[in-house]
Amino acid sequence: MIKYIERDLKFFQFSLTLGFMKKLISLAVLFILIGCSESYLDLEDRVKFQAEKSSSQISFLQIKRDAYYILQWSKDDAFQDEINEFKKLDSISPPEKGSILFTGSSSIRFWNSLEKDMKPLKVLNRGFGGAHISHVIHHFKDIVEPYDPKAIVFFCGTNDLTALKSPEETIDDFKKFLNLARKNLKDIKVYVIGIKPSVSRLYLDEQEKTYNSSISALANEDPSLEYIDVWNSMLNNDGTRMSELYIEDGLHMNEKGYEVWTKLVRETLAKDFNL
Repeated sequence: MIKYIERDLKFFQFSLTLGFMKKLISLAVLFILIGCSESYLDLEDRVKFQAEKSSSQISFLQIKRDAYYILQWSKDDAFQDEINEFKKLDSISPPEKGSILFTGSSSIRFWNSLEKDMKPLKVLNRGFGGAHISHVIHHFKDIVEPYDPKAIVFFCGTNDLTALKSPEETIDDFKKFLNLARKNLKDIKVYVIGIKPSVSRLYLDEQEKTYNSSISALANEDPSLEYIDVWNSMLNNDGTRMSELYIEDGLHMNEKGYEVWTKLVRETLAKDFNL
């Protein structure tokens, strides 16, 4: 045991170079600057709670690091570069208005076969990054409203939960998005793809199911809102999550995963469009 302690002490001494100290000082200053903000302190509490809930050991510095990461991820302009790229593409080749707009987070973004999968319907993909619902709201006038879509297919919310928002907060954000769409795009119908049971987010099982059931309940009361349930179709017979539908990260889908989505989305859209 002693030799391991001595080894760690030598490594620690070696690490305390001038460059390391500068990084440490910079990090400390950063924490001081943001550490007193109410939103940051709230995130620290949420990180601690999540760790305790999952019986995980987490250090003081890791709490601060995770809270800082989530704070940056949650900023309205976190994905501004991707939005600017959409605007640049639109200026070069304006998309045809009146398509069915698919928007939300990376599961939409990486749906590379979307146009082929939805034929003969005309669709437009405006999924981006690891978007939260608040990001889609913030960029509504850039990546939703200009296209005057005849319908919206929406997938978002799982990143919100990963960023430690509660299901209730996430649903509230969805309602804000829905109200914004109704206000600016009259008589628009919104189809919501429910959160999928990703292998890597098993720890969010309870929160994801709560979000999905809430969206389903909203859709049952609103004829212009449709819920597309993908959850059970992506589970094995024993209720476990189907790893073969995902790439190595256990979060993003492969072709098999998108085949499941294509079938379910087409079946739902067929109720209102010629397919």
